[in-house]
Amino acid sequence: MHPLMEHIMNDTIYEINKLQKITDSISKNISWNLHVASVLSELRELINEKQKQLSKFEIDNMSYEQYEEHMKGRGFNDR
Repeated sequence: MHPLMEHIMNDTIYEINKLQKITDSISKNISWNLHVASVLSELRELINEKQKQLSKFEIDNMSYEQYEEHMKGRGFNDR
């Protein structure tokens, strides 16, 4: 993998983990109100977007053998 892409993916993983910690912390430590619920919703949406980006990147950069294993049981040419 190109060093720049590796750096970008490491940053994305770091951001996902940081956002998850923030979301967990808010969920556990603050009494609920409309603003907190809104912030949590936005954070969870951002976490999901980052996780989708990471998954797409990982799939796009799999070897043929890894992709074949990943796709087992998901449709065409199942064995």
